Amino acid sequence: MQRRTIKATQEALNLWLAQQPEVTAREAETLPLRRDAVTLLTFIRDNKVAGTQGAGNLPLKVVSAINDRFVKPLPLEETIGGQTFRIRSEEDLWPLHYLRILAEVGGLIKTGAARRWQLTKEGEHFLSAAPLLQTAFLLSVWWYKVNWLIAYPFTGMGKGLPPMFIIHALGSLRALPAGTEIEFERYADQLIRATGLKWGVSDPEIATTALRGSIRRMVISVLDEFGALTCRYEKKPLGKGTISELVTFEITPLNRSNGDWYTRSEAPLRKVYSRFVT
Repeated sequence: MQRRTIKATQEALNLWLAQQPEVTAREAETLPLRRDAVTLLTFIRDNKVAGTQGAGNLPLKVVSAINDRFVKPLPLEETIGGQTFRIRSEEDLWPLHYLRILAEVGGLIKTGAARRWQLTKEGEHFLSAAPLLQTAFLLSVWWYKVNWLIAYPFTGMGKGLPPMFIIHALGSLRALPAGTEIEFERYADQLIRATGLKWGVSDPEIATTALRGSIRRMVISVLDEFGALTCRYEKKPLGKGTISELVTFEITPLNRSNGDWYTRSEAPLRKVYSRFVT
């Protein structure tokens, strides 16, 4: 089957988009993740970018240039205890690496080691698409195509997630009431038990902490970036300092006035992604 373009996905989303309130379109337009994705694709389109000789990642000079154009640029170096730590590769800058993976897996760019990166025809169509369609496409790529372990790449997770983990995650979110604070640890523990998610150590305290961390990174933080929920953090002591710890999250559906966003979006998002794959 021939690969379809971004333009073809509009038909699959017409009904869904028509039912969204105006505020949804504005939220998609201002969403930092979507804007940063457009920045990445535009930079690749307008500049001669070649992957590094070894890993085929973006060169550090390009990483810095793109990061400077992001909505909230991150520091590329940090000084701790008198010692300065600098990023050494694209993979050390998660927001950029994450968007590169979504663009690559979604067929928006062609990459390669020591080769010039280019936008595909789908990438060009993405840049001209409506912000809400861009957001829906990026989310569909993450949810149905990307290996979620890239967000938590630790050996204790093994080589893959349990069967049906993603479906369980979707079902558990759909069951939550919108507009209500949900205790993160309780939600995470329920999802861990329901899916049989394991961590490769015998110490149950270490395993629990690590598994909760995986749920936070792979599920909650990603959906927070897509504007599908909001998180509340509290400062907790750690050594001589403090850390921000996720305490609760709240479902904030893109389609606030028309029911559960997860329920409404699952079918059209599957349709969207099916238009892009062979």
